[in-house]
Amino acid sequence: MLLSSVSSLANADARSDFEMGRNLFSDGQYERASEVFAKLMAEPFDSAAPDAKKRHEVSLAARPLWAATLVALGRVSEAEDVLLAQLRDDPFYEPPAGQLPEPVMQRFIAVASQHAAELDALRKKILGERQELVARDQRDREQQRIAEVARSRPAGVAHTRRSRYTALAPFGVGQFQNGANGLGVFFATSEAVGVAASLATLLSAQHFGAADCRIDDCVAARRGFETSRTANWLSVGLTTALVIAGVIEAQVTLVSEEPATLGRAAAFKSRVEPLLNVGGGSATVGVSIGF
Repeated sequence: MLLSSVSSLANADARSDFEMGRNLFSDGQYERASEVFAKLMAEPFDSAAPDAKKRHEVSLAARPLWAATLVALGRVSEAEDVLLAQLRDDPFYEPPAGQLPEPVMQRFIAVASQHAAELDALRKKILGERQELVARDQRDREQQRIAEVARSRPAGVAHTRRSRYTALAPFGVGQFQNGANGLGVFFATSEAVGVAASLATLLSAQHFGAADCRIDDCVAARRGFETSRTANWLSVGLTTALVIAGVIEAQVTLVSEEPATLGRAAAFKSRVEPLLNVGGGSATVGVSIGF
């Protein structure tokens, strides 16, 4: 607290000296203005102090006016040293337009040109440091985000992630992903049998459809074709219903992320049953889903 008070008082004195020097310069009292600015710039200050930024701003504002007083007194060499100190302190500094006499602006341009290589190196160094600070801040933010995510999860518990795209696959793939191995086996087996039956009845229908009535029994061939075709429709319909039911069940019961220690049955229970009704010259294929 005492250090902060002392720093504030010192900055107040520096600001008061700056205002005095500027007023003396405006009144044409260059010798006295030069003495005030010289005293102000000679006073040391702690760059780590709480108000160090304000003190630095006073210095940046005072040096150009000090240089202007020195030029007015004919002490051009000293003025150039002050301007060089200003540029080394802030290599991006540019004099405010119209606020300094033309001879001072000319000396400023000359000094900047003579030390262009040094000033360019200082600018690159400052830009590199700024970029490093930005990158460091981004890294710190990312590490903080990761730490917050880690803290939000129970220690020692692994998390399982699941994809909805995978749950669109047939043959029980979505059920196996969800941990419902029983349903996965059911859909994988049922759909595989359905595909095999569809192919078998298709080949059978093609066989009977290719019968030659001159050689084969056309009545038996037609009856076999009709039976094979009906069986093919049923097997294709049932297989399609199973595939759709499997995808729906996998999507509905999917939990995108959960602790690996939780059982699938505890997370979600479901029941899927295929429906098949044949009679009266028609067939109905469907699926029943219960939760």
